[in-house]
Amino acid sequence: MKKKTDTKILILCGGRGRRMGKYTKKIPKPLVKVGKIPIIQHKINYYKSQGFKNLIFCVGYKANVMKKFLKRKYKKPSFSNAGINSGILKRIFLASKGYNTTSIISYGDTLAKIDLNDLLRKHRKSKSLMSLVIAPIRNPFGIVKWNLKNRITSFEEKPMLNHFIGYAVIEPNIFKYLNKNIINSKDGLGMVKAIKLLVSKKLVSVYKYNGLQLTVNSISELKEARSKIGKYITFS
Repeated sequence: MKKKTDTKILILCGGRGRRMGKYTKKIPKPLVKVGKIPIIQHKINYYKSQGFKNLIFCVGYKANVMKKFLKRKYKKPSFSNAGINSGILKRIFLASKGYNTTSIISYGDTLAKIDLNDLLRKHRKSKSLMSLVIAPIRNPFGIVKWNLKNRITSFEEKPMLNHFIGYAVIEPNIFKYLNKNIINSKDGLGMVKAIKLLVSKKLVSVYKYNGLQLTVNSISELKEARSKIGKYITFS
């Protein structure tokens, strides 16, 4: 058991999950089961095993369904409801109001066995306002670059890239750099704009993660996650 920490984890579970088709007609995506329990329950169990119990659930779509489930399972869960149409950054902004502490951001459709205490240590050491958790991914295509004369200058077959996996650490004062238009941007656009702005000011660090992860953002990814959970990956 890890040492208990007061750091907040903001779990983003308010999106519509349109790409999940029939699965999210009646329930929000984090309540879709992977194995015997919903995605959100895997996440909570793992966070608590790491000593993180200060969880804030950023609800929106089917908020009452999510609240009912969590209130039945856990003692006095904390919620932040930015409404159905709010983008990711607006949900983070509203959930962070009134707090003056470091927060971990966790997308509600991603499972990863990140050492969260190590993540926090390295974030604090970096003295950045934001740390993004990144993981390697192989691009399935050959990547071509060319010059103004249409002459190919490089060709790389299926290169390894790095991608953001939906986990981050933020300091509360990042919002001093972000105007209302960025904060109120739809879907994930505000988060993209915020990251780019903070990167331009050299305020963002990376945390490299090479462990197993599952993202459940579509029906095909759900099938893959269900085939792996319990066999290769255990979060509970």
